[in-house]
Amino acid sequence: SRATHPVTYVVAFNVDQTVRDVTRRYCSQYHVVTRKQRVAADWWEHSLRPWRGSWTPMDKEEEEDLEQQLHDRPLPSYKNHPLYVLRKDLLKFEAIYPPDAPTLGFIRGQEVFARECVKNLHSRETWVKEAKVVRLGEKPYKIVKARPKYDRVFGEWQVEDYIPPPAVDGKVPRNAYGNVELFKPCMLPKGTVHLQINGLNRVAKKLNIDCAPAVVGFDFHCGGSHPTYDGFVVCEEFVDILLDAWNQELEESEKRRQDKHDKRVYGNWRRLIKGLLIRERLQARYSFERQEDSSKGKLKGLNKISKTIKKQIIGEEAGPCSEDLMRDGPA
Repeated sequence: SRATHPVTYVVAFNVDQTVRDVTRRYCSQYHVVTRKQRVAADWWEHSLRPWRGSWTPMDKEEEEDLEQQLHDRPLPSYKNHPLYVLRKDLLKFEAIYPPDAPTLGFIRGQEVFARECVKNLHSRETWVKEAKVVRLGEKPYKIVKARPKYDRVFGEWQVEDYIPPPAVDGKVPRNAYGNVELFKPCMLPKGTVHLQINGLNRVAKKLNIDCAPAVVGFDFHCGGSHPTYDGFVVCEEFVDILLDAWNQELEESEKRRQDKHDKRVYGNWRRLIKGLLIRERLQARYSFERQEDSSKGKLKGLNKISKTIKKQIIGEEAGPCSEDLMRDGPA
């Protein structure tokens, strides 16, 4: 009674260090309220399995008593009840299956069905995301309102496993949008490999190798659904060639980046030394005085550096500076 409400989990520890979930023993609204506030039942059962002990006759008797209390309890709300449901309370993508499911009774003229007869329905596109396709000749089990008009939905008894098409003559099979739908690993076309490398299509285009982007999901933003890409799908026979070309492309890219950095360093030193030379000529011609004594040390250091590389600036092409100058060059 002193526990904070709502109580979501109550776990009992036995003398032999085993545990048991006894939440239903202490929560009178377990099936109506508490059950919805807990994590997935499969995950919770899997987490407790290593510490679960064997069932004793007392445990079995208590379980049967709790089940009987659930069946004998009045039904204030069919909409949230874990065992029963009314047809009018079904959600948009829910339906009663089988269609000839027996009714358990009537209330105010409404049929009462078992909750286990409620099945989730999905459109063809949604089933594809689960690596399932609707069998040929199947009629939609339900038609719901959707944009732009209506959407035909199907149940799990109307679908079969998705069989990806094979690659033929070095060509990757695509959908109508030029992509490979790879929502599940089993959807990878036969004879192909999924390479999770960004920018691989540039290398494949140079080598005239067929390469298709892989769509692994959808992201909802900016008021719409947008595909999420992760790498590319290529044929198995071109994997080694593409990876070698990709590694070579990385080396060349790194070399270009280093050359650009070196050029910037050389340019910065060139501008600095030219400025120092101009300053020296102006001081020699017009006898400018130093502004502060503290600047003499700095100018001496810069003059020493300028004498080291004057020959690279005046009258000849600039050669490579020392590694220290390259690393410590002015920004």
